[in-house]
Amino acid sequence: MIMYKKILITSDGSESNKYAIDDGLNLAKSIGAEVTALCVFDIGSYANVAQGYGLGDERGYMMEASEEALKYVLEKGKELGVKVTPKIISGRPADSIVEESKNYDLVVCGTLGRTGVSRALVGSVAEKVVRMSYCPVLVCRKMTE
Repeated sequence: MIMYKKILITSDGSESNKYAIDDGLNLAKSIGAEVTALCVFDIGSYANVAQGYGLGDERGYMMEASEEALKYVLEKGKELGVKVTPKIISGRPADSIVEESKNYDLVVCGTLGRTGVSRALVGSVAEKVVRMSYCPVLVCRKMTE
């Protein structure tokens, strides 16, 4: 029987990511696993994301955005009675998540489910994590009705 004692749940603050967070926290609750919520702020996106925020304060903006991205995980964890440890790191999201996966039994992440050209152009963090992770990966997305 596979037992996940330490679960890493990734959060990017998007609405679509909330499904992965909910699934990961519910799984953690049902098996009594420890949870770390990880937000990776992309060092390559400082300039694009922080336009107009104040010249030179891009890092402050990214930290604020990362804290906001973790807020839902922390609130939902508290609601479910699951202790969540927040973690913010900077780097390339896929590479950083893969590196962090060395310390966990399961990674839970979301995906937008892009296909074709949009996926090729944007690239898929979830896909890279699945291919390169050091532990199993649960990829979640909103189910269409």
